[in-house]
Amino acid sequence: MPDSPVLPTLDLQHTWRGALCRVRVFRDRVTAETSFEQDTLLPVPMEAVLGWRIEECDFDAVCVEFVTLADIWRVLLSPADESLADMALRSALGAPMPSAS
Repeated sequence: MPDSPVLPTLDLQHTWRGALCRVRVFRDRVTAETSFEQDTLLPVPMEAVLGWRIEECDFDAVCVEFVTLADIWRVLLSPADESLADMALRSALGAPMPSAS
């Protein structure tokens, strides 16, 4: 996915046990990429996302879940970035879905 010439208002990246993950929030959209549970780094199909939520993954990662009809795309972030990601995603995408657990 080519980078936009417009700078994101938030750009979070995290590498967790070999998985590379990134969430970028722009004024008009959100983009995300993940290699967690994938064979390669893939863009999250944001046009198909029905909702999102943040779940704990491990002591050293939180998981932003983007839910589509077909899949749940997991983008891992540092726990230190959780509240920042939550605030930016609420602003861009609305309230999160209820917890899966």
